[in-house]
Amino acid sequence: MGHARSTTPACLLLAAIAWLLTGAADAWTLVGVPRGGRPPNEPRLRSVASGSDDRSADPSRHPFASPWRHLQGDLSRWERGLFADAADGRWDEHSLLGAALIASGVLDAEARQRYEARFDEIAAELEEPGPLTGSPRRRAQALFERMHGRVLTGGYQIDATHLTLALDSGRFNCVSASVLFNCLAARFGLSARGLEIPGHAMSRLILPDGPVDVETTCPGWFRLMDEPAKQAELLEKTIGSRLAARSASAARREVSDVELVATIYYNRGVDLLGRKQFAEAQAANAKALRLDPSSTTARGNLLATINNWAVDAGSAGRHAEAVELLRRGIDLDPDYETFQVNYVHVHSQWIEALCREQRFDEALDLIARAAHDPVDQGYFARARLDVSRRWARRHVETGRIGGPIRGVSAD
Repeated sequence: MGHARSTTPACLLLAAIAWLLTGAADAWTLVGVPRGGRPPNEPRLRSVASGSDDRSADPSRHPFASPWRHLQGDLSRWERGLFADAADGRWDEHSLLGAALIASGVLDAEARQRYEARFDEIAAELEEPGPLTGSPRRRAQALFERMHGRVLTGGYQIDATHLTLALDSGRFNCVSASVLFNCLAARFGLSARGLEIPGHAMSRLILPDGPVDVETTCPGWFRLMDEPAKQAELLEKTIGSRLAARSASAARREVSDVELVATIYYNRGVDLLGRKQFAEAQAANAKALRLDPSSTTARGNLLATINNWAVDAGSAGRHAEAVELLRRGIDLDPDYETFQVNYVHVHSQWIEALCREQRFDEALDLIARAAHDPVDQGYFARARLDVSRRWARRHVETGRIGGPIRGVSAD
């Protein structure tokens, strides 16, 4: 989603902010978000790598149906058609290739036609030196190896999500390789579906003798089908040890062609977030959620985008903007604790800035407004007393002892 880079490549990166995280962090690790705790007395601002947690596996507990549309921004006419077509969960008016091109940002009809023509040329070239023959498994292997030998020649690149990069230069990551392979499989009469693992995408061939999962980033995958240890070594060499380990152990979610296109949108969101284009990153993840409402990855990315947008605004002193963003996040998911922690922290920044300028009455008004929000109120009770005492001390220091001091009650 460039990215906050790590020494371990990952294709489906969750939102991570390079300027707030240090070291070679795994971009799919949740940073500093304890479950069930309360904000500390002196909270520190938290950025997150992911909004996902165990409870998010049940999307019915977090119905995003209404929030998506107002977060997705303006749609092009082509995107409006795309989402209308996807409403029934399948592509009727679009091919997987055409939908992937729109999601990749190819919004000019003539440009899409050129890429579709290029795909037709590739499909024809892959039938040379002879047609794909034999069992479905043999044809799938031949197609896969020809794809890597003749099309995906630019090498694995972590941020090469857009299908245009694969078609133009042969560069690919797990998303673009899986989309291209599935498109080619359909062209040659094979059935392939997408697979999603946290941090990774694959393809699943549906064959007469049972499904075969394909690591589309690894050119030699089929040749090592009977040597799992060598397959694992090859995968680790290609995409990194942590992601390879997760690919081997994590549950794989089979996704439809519509849901596979969603992975393009949320990877775009990670790219945009890395460039601090927060509104655009939010829109990309909202679009991903429209295509794949069950995606905990897209949901986590959306929440993390809002949170890190607020982090950036608060660090820059734009406290009112940060608070409004966090309120928006809390409305989306009141149980997402990072919003609660950062809501308190931004208020502590803002209150301190007001007190330094001796605007104590405004600080107390700010605390009073926060009392209506669904957050832990312990900090605000302490802050109210602290501001009142500081205001009282200021009155004493300036000799204005008789004036009213809001928030301090007489015993």
